[in-house]
Amino acid sequence: MSYTHLSGEERGKIEAWLFEGVAQSEIANRLGRHRSTISREIRRNSEKRKGNSIAALPYQASSANNLANLRKANCGSTTKVARYNIKTIKKYLELKWSPDQIANAVKSVTVCRNTIYNWMYSKIIDFDIKKLRHKGKRYKRKCKGRALQRPDSTFYINHSIEDRPLGCIDRSEFGHWEADTIISKRGVASCLATFVERKTRLYVAIKIPKKNSVSMLSAIKTLVDRFPKGAVKSITCDRGAEFVHQFNIGLVEDTFGVKIYYANPYSPQKRGSNE
Repeated sequence: MSYTHLSGEERGKIEAWLFEGVAQSEIANRLGRHRSTISREIRRNSEKRKGNSIAALPYQASSANNLANLRKANCGSTTKVARYNIKTIKKYLELKWSPDQIANAVKSVTVCRNTIYNWMYSKIIDFDIKKLRHKGKRYKRKCKGRALQRPDSTFYINHSIEDRPLGCIDRSEFGHWEADTIISKRGVASCLATFVERKTRLYVAIKIPKKNSVSMLSAIKTLVDRFPKGAVKSITCDRGAEFVHQFNIGLVEDTFGVKIYYANPYSPQKRGSNE
């Protein structure tokens, strides 16, 4: 059952019954309310006597309504858009400070730089954003490291495990391998690049210095050189960082004639022999 606030009519009845000397529990029964609701209403919405007295004035419905409405208007989340905040921020903006400098160096400002930008864009702060040193342009985060090596979805589509030849799927043809890496323990950079031939279950482990694409490229080259030509036709692997460097994968396919296939995410059963 949902709770509803007391109405003006109910407050009027409470005032009248209190004047008649009716007990709070009886008032609650008459209104169909919990007695705690009536007790809380009288305690919170009765005006205090002025002066040194701490006693409350008799409950009055009109005053109770005003107090309740005032309290309701002040409830909810508060905003940091205060006069002193706006005035201080605008002063430093006019001194050619950036929002980042203001947020981090001015102690009286209690908001972050993004909030300052948002206030300028929404005109809460009356300041022309074009007057900023960078004309209001925010820096874009630059991708570095592995993020640049990650291929897009079309790369995986062109190397889908569903496109493997029938001889690889039914294990009738020699030369189709599964690959993965094994890390010995945490804190050790070196690991093993493992390769399993699907038809014969021949297992090859090659130690590599790091779990990255360069080391994996070297391991695949070692695998290809160890067997006669045509003994490594394809390699099925997961989408780990050591397998998805597009440039290195292109080198493997163009130089050695080895086709690389990627299993679907969270599908280790697609490479059951290696797992």
